[in-house]
Amino acid sequence: MIRVLKLAHFGGLVIFLGSIFTFTVISAMIEGASMENIAFGRKIISTGTNVLTLPGMWVLAVTGVWMGYKRYGLKQRFFQIKLLLITLVVINAYFFITPAATSATEIAVRSLVQGKLLPEYKSAYIQESIFGAVNVLLTVAAAVIGVWRIGAKSRGND
Repeated sequence: MIRVLKLAHFGGLVIFLGSIFTFTVISAMIEGASMENIAFGRKIISTGTNVLTLPGMWVLAVTGVWMGYKRYGLKQRFFQIKLLLITLVVINAYFFITPAATSATEIAVRSLVQGKLLPEYKSAYIQESIFGAVNVLLTVAAAVIGVWRIGAKSRGND
């Protein structure tokens, strides 16, 4: 069972971080592009966030918590810290990143209709970028804590 969880965990990591890096490239490519390309790129980012990034995040979170709990239990300090970081990733994704991404896409589509990039687009895009970077850092921190498990005592086998 642990091998299946590890495989799913790795798959979730690939989907989660891979989609984020892909959307970062798309964002860079549409800067200064035509309104049609900006709106199209934003639609890809918003759709991809909903069908790749968020499900990948959940697979990563659930399998990570499941494996950690199964092996170490809730009393291990490193596991408590990892749970906190995972919780922050999920909260950040749903309360800050997703609304900003949705807003940036909606503004880009409205901009296309008006024929010029609306000034509020930049604010939504910057918010999405900042909170997205925070989520990547939180995810990396959770991975480091999960891999090194400083001071942990195992309850079972790998």
